Amino acid sequence: MAATERTGFWVVDLTGAGEVRLKQHYEYELLEQVEGAAELIGLFSANLWHSPEGFDVALPGRGLQLRWRACSDTCGLATLRDGDELASVSILLTGQAADADIDTLNVVQRHIFRELHDTGHEAAFDLLHLGERPLLASINFRAPADPTDQWLFALADRCVAASYFRKMGLA
Repeated sequence: MAATERTGFWVVDLTGAGEVRLKQHYEYELLEQVEGAAELIGLFSANLWHSPEGFDVALPGRGLQLRWRACSDTCGLATLRDGDELASVSILLTGQAADADIDTLNVVQRHIFRELHDTGHEAAFDLLHLGERPLLASINFRAPADPTDQWLFALADRCVAASYFRKMGLA
């Protein structure tokens, strides 16, 4: 079966400079088999149905909090915090409105460029060339110290993507 016929979504992990570190297609059924994933998908799905424009939810570990904000009717941003510290930023694009996808990618790319200006690090522009949809693109800044939270950190972006893309009729 070709990638475009699959019932899943693309995941791209980016460095803090916006360089592609990993690109992989995820299948919903395989993700749900990972311990704890079904519970996270349920948690995020309930919140997305109740408040599709935005919500904040504590994860079941020691200190992780996920914030969802819709950027348009077809894309959004999820941030994961470990206490007061930013752990990751994830961009979710359905591909249902190309202009909204491009606008969201441009805003994030400009932010990366601004943050890295005069730091001695050069911003990559890989983000703007990602054409796979539906797409989860995540920039991970730091993993939590607590082992339970590390597991949740590794799963959270994939599970919120599974919830969101299903809600958007892409599964």
